[in-house]
Amino acid sequence: MELAEILQQIDNLKAEIDALRPIDRERELRVLQKFRLDWNYHSNALEGNTLTYGETRAFLLHGVTAQGKPFRDYLDMKGHQAALEQLEEIVRQNQPLTEADIRELHKILLIEPYEMPAMTLSGTPTTRRVAIGQYKTVSNSVRTSTGAIHFYASPEETPARMGDLMAWYRQAWDVGTLHPLLIAATFHFRFVEIHPFDDGNGRMARLLMNLILMQAGYVPVIINTNTKGEYLLALEAADAGELEPFLILIGQNLLQSLALFLRGARGEAIDEPVDLDRRLAELQARLNRTEK
Repeated sequence: MELAEILQQIDNLKAEIDALRPIDRERELRVLQKFRLDWNYHSNALEGNTLTYGETRAFLLHGVTAQGKPFRDYLDMKGHQAALEQLEEIVRQNQPLTEADIRELHKILLIEPYEMPAMTLSGTPTTRRVAIGQYKTVSNSVRTSTGAIHFYASPEETPARMGDLMAWYRQAWDVGTLHPLLIAATFHFRFVEIHPFDDGNGRMARLLMNLILMQAGYVPVIINTNTKGEYLLALEAADAGELEPFLILIGQNLLQSLALFLRGARGEAIDEPVDLDRRLAELQARLNRTEK
């Protein structure tokens, strides 16, 4: 599907949703809860979090934890949920996004400083102290599986690069000629390109992309773990100068979110068959562990 067609379908679905307003509050809360659960689960799972969807749901809705799962995984999920709540507050305030907002969101997301495994550019294993709410002070460029080095902005460049990104965002937002999807997805790519923090940059990029979309009256994009390969390939293409595949991928995911919200607003089922299959599989796995 071409980008222009995707943007038209996005606008059509949004118009259908807006025509249903005011939406029944219970229906709206139900679909928003699903968005939060899916967003928390998938965005963390993309970064290696081992909690299953069922464990994520049990923890966030009922405070129930599973045995044998890393404490850091629960801390990351707790921080991400708190960051979503802060994001929703920023959206309610209807104020332009600022660098102070970004640093505060990062502080909320990661909760506390910690040590993480790292590797020098020469390939030597090491550890790195992760600061929260402040830009990196050491390089976070990485050596890829092919042995090549993927360079992000240097610590010295980062403040100016972030300043440029925010100036671009404010101008694009104020002028209003770019579709919000294009602003949000481009912001995501440019943020990842900078990688301004020691850790949490992927989750932050998705948070900020969705904040921009939600401020424009859209719903959040959920990057499903099943499409992680496509997502990373699209980011690599954007890094090589081909931004359109990434814009198309984000647009297709926004279409899915809008279709889900529309079903929920109409009172239709929003739990997809894959959700039920996943819950059954997780239940069977727990039963198998109990039998052992």
